[in-house]
Amino acid sequence: MAKRWILRLLKLIGIGIFILILSQIDREELFLQLQSVNIIMLGLSFPLLFCIYFCKTQRFKALVHTTDISLSLQEHWKIFNIGVFLAGITPAKLGELGRAAYLKNVGIHTAKALSIAIVDRLFDVACIGIIGIISAGVLFGWKFLVTLLVLAIIGAQIGRIFWKKMTRLHWIEKAIVPGMTWTLVSWSIYFLWALLIAWSIDISVSVPILISTFTVTGIISLLPIAPSGLGTRDAALLLLLAPYGVSAEQAVSLAFLMFISIIFSGLLGGWYWMKGVR
Repeated sequence: MAKRWILRLLKLIGIGIFILILSQIDREELFLQLQSVNIIMLGLSFPLLFCIYFCKTQRFKALVHTTDISLSLQEHWKIFNIGVFLAGITPAKLGELGRAAYLKNVGIHTAKALSIAIVDRLFDVACIGIIGIISAGVLFGWKFLVTLLVLAIIGAQIGRIFWKKMTRLHWIEKAIVPGMTWTLVSWSIYFLWALLIAWSIDISVSVPILISTFTVTGIISLLPIAPSGLGTRDAALLLLLAPYGVSAEQAVSLAFLMFISIIFSGLLGGWYWMKGVR
């Protein structure tokens, strides 16, 4: 019970940040920004979220198929989207681990089901971590990157110890190549999705800067203090894009459109969840 209350309180931090930002910017200008959005470009961006989910469903399928259990692509699609929905309503996307419960229901041992859910998440962590190091150099200068690389080497040593333990689970080896392939494709589509939204509100910053900003923002939005990055995404985009001439209202509009897109894309998983998909 205490843990639930702690999680609920953590969510309020992000909401508080969002309210604080709204109180400090020109809200009329914010509404004008949202009204002038390029609907066609925004509309083209939305289906890309489901392309991302499809790639990650294929990755999840590759991990599950290392077991003796075989599920159809449709079943994997439903389980993955339920995870997306649960991730959207929990801090730091912890709800994604709820997929393990569905795997357990189809006969996979609890420990294996949790391992699959965790390894699936680690593919994204590894990918965004590598891109994040490069992005830090682009945004904050290469001197900062050197410091970050030292920390990364220390982290890699810790990760190496962890990886040795993980590789004792021999089933992971079968999923490494397809897992990394689908991860790279999904993140490429993610950046295209984010770029289209930025362009839809006439943010004309160079592509490398925008991709670096989205990477660092994505890492910050994983902090367990907000539902779906509400507030944390706004603050990160506002601070990171300000040096490049992007107004606070544009940055908040970008964060808001990303947030709304993610929430709406999660409704499909919510529908599966409400239907009681096992």
